[in-house]
Amino acid sequence: MTPPRLIALGNGVWLDEICTEGKAPIKDVPGGSITYSVLGARLFTPLDPKTITLMFNAGHDFPEDLITLFRGWSIDLVVNHVLDRPSARGRVFYENANANRKGFERLTEPLPVNVKQLERYPDCLQSQAFHFFGSANYLQAQVNDLLHLRKGVVAEGCTPALPLIVWEPHAKSCLPATLQQHLDAMKFVDVFSPNHEELHSFWGNPIPFDRLLVEREAAAFVQAGIGPRGDGCIIVRAAGAGVLAMSETIAPRWLPSYYKPDSERIFDPTGAGNAFLGGFIIGLQNTGDRLQAIHHGQVAASFALEQVGVPSHNGEGADERWNGEKVSERLAKYQGRLQASLTVLMCT
Repeated sequence: MTPPRLIALGNGVWLDEICTEGKAPIKDVPGGSITYSVLGARLFTPLDPKTITLMFNAGHDFPEDLITLFRGWSIDLVVNHVLDRPSARGRVFYENANANRKGFERLTEPLPVNVKQLERYPDCLQSQAFHFFGSANYLQAQVNDLLHLRKGVVAEGCTPALPLIVWEPHAKSCLPATLQQHLDAMKFVDVFSPNHEELHSFWGNPIPFDRLLVEREAAAFVQAGIGPRGDGCIIVRAAGAGVLAMSETIAPRWLPSYYKPDSERIFDPTGAGNAFLGGFIIGLQNTGDRLQAIHHGQVAASFALEQVGVPSHNGEGADERWNGEKVSERLAKYQGRLQASLTVLMCT
């Protein structure tokens, strides 16, 4: 087997119960950071879907139809059945008026997959990229385990190549008291990607959106030195306000979301940020350019927004469609808009 292009690790696949004010709850919706990260990556791999791995622990009550759904994506699917535990379940609360997420309640304990479990799958240990979701302490422990285990699966005398490490922090761990821990962890990752609310939480700042404040706070992480060589970047996901990219070589750069905040196509924001990162990773592998990778991420997020759960999928290869549309065509539309807006700016 060829090493995968992406492995996403965190608290596993969740079964969400979506609760919106004034509406009946929707149950057994596939959720969790790894589900949507894999989705985002899978959107951009129509010709080689097996290069994307989804590995998770399924409790005794995990719905078989969801496993069938994942198999339909033609990915490398590894399901570890845990027969003495219930599946990871949570309840997601939304406001009816604006679809803003109000909160999340765990109904059962998570069933996380950690790096040490990959020891049974040497090819997975050699994945080109890893997406981690968790606290600073979790991140450092996982990366240390990963680098140690990778040394054991390369040919004798060879130096294992470093994988791309993308870190999405756990919202509850983003606090003033843990800011230094997160700054210290920057050297372990290539990409650090909080959303703007998580970023503000490190300073106890108010939620209202302010671009200059986001840039100021993001700069603290760049100055801490992202990546082993200090050449990594921070990607701040700010929902409808777009995405900020910053690094030692990239001045603050904002790129718009695919949909405007008031678009009627936005149905449920669950998982959009995770899907963004999966798409970003494949875009970076395909182009080698972080800004081009953000284009991929924004398109991936747009597919996650259009429904409760994951988008519909049909066809295969070059004829594959998600929600009835080719991903490559949507990417071309997005890039065309960016080019048109740049042309307008140059002419004014």
